[in-house]
Amino acid sequence: MSFIKWSTGFGYAFLGLFLVLPLAFIFWQVLAGIGEVYASISDPFYINLSPEAFRNAVYVRPTDPPTLVIRGPDMGVILNSLWTALLVATLDTALGFVLAYVLAKYVFPGRTLLGLLATIPLIVMPFATAYVVRKILDPRWGTLNWLLTEVLGVPLRVEISGLAAVVLVQTLMFLPIAYLNIYAALTKVDPTLEEVANNLGADERRAVRDVVLPLSLPGIAAAFVLVFIFAIDDVAAPIIFQDDPVARKLLSYQVYSKFLDQVRGQISPTAAFLALILLSISVVAFLAVRKYVGLRQYAMLIRQLRPKSYAPGPLGKAAIYLLAFPLVIIAAAPLLGALSLVFADRWTTSPLPEGVSVANAVERVAGVFQNLLFVKGILNTVYYGVAATLIMIAVGIAIAIAAARSKGPAADALDALATMPIAIPGLVIAYAYFLTSLEFSSALRPLDPQLASLLDPLTHPEIYLIIGYSVRKLPFVVRSIYAGMQQIHKSMEEVAMNLGQGYFGVVRKILVPLLKTNILSGALIGFVYVTSEVSLSITLGVLKGVGQDTAMPITAFMRERFGSGLYGVQDAATLGLVLVLIQVAAIALTTRVLKTRYGFVL
Repeated sequence: MSFIKWSTGFGYAFLGLFLVLPLAFIFWQVLAGIGEVYASISDPFYINLSPEAFRNAVYVRPTDPPTLVIRGPDMGVILNSLWTALLVATLDTALGFVLAYVLAKYVFPGRTLLGLLATIPLIVMPFATAYVVRKILDPRWGTLNWLLTEVLGVPLRVEISGLAAVVLVQTLMFLPIAYLNIYAALTKVDPTLEEVANNLGADERRAVRDVVLPLSLPGIAAAFVLVFIFAIDDVAAPIIFQDDPVARKLLSYQVYSKFLDQVRGQISPTAAFLALILLSISVVAFLAVRKYVGLRQYAMLIRQLRPKSYAPGPLGKAAIYLLAFPLVIIAAAPLLGALSLVFADRWTTSPLPEGVSVANAVERVAGVFQNLLFVKGILNTVYYGVAATLIMIAVGIAIAIAAARSKGPAADALDALATMPIAIPGLVIAYAYFLTSLEFSSALRPLDPQLASLLDPLTHPEIYLIIGYSVRKLPFVVRSIYAGMQQIHKSMEEVAMNLGQGYFGVVRKILVPLLKTNILSGALIGFVYVTSEVSLSITLGVLKGVGQDTAMPITAFMRERFGSGLYGVQDAATLGLVLVLIQVAAIALTTRVLKTRYGFVL
């Protein structure tokens, strides 16, 4: 069919131009300066396995009372990043499995509340939540030491900084990602298999070990890799804890800081090499789990059956209420603390926010909408979100139809390429777009100055922001539409074509109406994640600076305000609240249009 060939070519052209080509340019930059790259990475700053790397990981400072200092090792930028991401992924996968298993397999009072609390950290308030964790861990006035010394009377203070603090923040932030993916895997296991195991004499523990766990491995592996990718790409936590030099020795922070150096004119192949390492680690992890999941065949849940559930015993109930509930409350604490910053007079030298009132929140929200720059940031966010979503819908429909209705290596490769952006860190995309567009516009300037000015990232970064957002979040839309295509029998399209319709007419009159729910739900996911995107926003978004024509979205303003003292942090938290309200409004609008409730898993 000509439309299938056209959509396949269109998908390859879009991804080739806006994904493959910019990334290939980074590789070329590394090769062009390979000598400088080798001299740089041989420095212990990047790889260090000497005994000094572990000397101050954990120690006791002789104060009154003694202070237990937990910083983590300092193995250099590359190994620090791997260690941090692996530890966060391991912790979140283990904790996420416990939460998912409790909610999927046990019936107990408060089950709905536990599930709700477990998903609260999905609400994103970049920088503000990480700042709250820093306030909680503050060695002098932090909430943690107040609880230990003042409330519990423990003669010990705790100071968590460096990589340990980054690991803690990321573990709390990304726990819902692991939980939701593992929960989805657990609830898809055919319950009759557990019943067979029970009938053969296996108790709950053995049925879980021998049946449920092996069948859930694809979901567990996917959760591990997704958290790993999110953790190694995260730059908010290193920025918040950058007072400790070790927290700055992470790939994400180094790529971010060197990106700012590039903007100032300090070009270095080492920056491209670090971006290439970050890209390689993420893509290899993603391809490994994709191949692993694709090779394994499992008996999945028959749709009309419910997962097998158990009634917890006394010890099980005690574990649920004493361990599971405190865990989700701790995970939700940063978001609750970030919201309290909007309502509080201040939170400086006290363990808890002071002067909390609704009047403060009303005044701060009103102040945001009275600030023309903040209003510009809000309008930019909505504009970028809508524009990127429309692009994702158009490209997503073409790619999903091509992948679902054509067979062979070309279709498989297109499907894999369309899914790949989920594994590519936003910092790498931003760096690649900046270098490629800057080089292209410079080469074009002698031939067509006006077009060169239009394509200059320093003059019109909004073009690259919208394209970057649409590329990064495209997998969510493609997978949603592709799932809908799998449920539409080909005979419906064949009948329409036999009645004289071309395939374009089939798409317009048959497929799009039937895929309406999948398109809208995929668009919702894409829009929500575009508006909360951090990496692209704080890099490409700041290229034009702060002014009446600024291209900065809300998250970039949050980063800018964070460095302005207490009131700047409270401004950032208020902007975060506005961002949450935009996302909630999008979800509510889509739910009303679809007249149903939709949840989604990363």
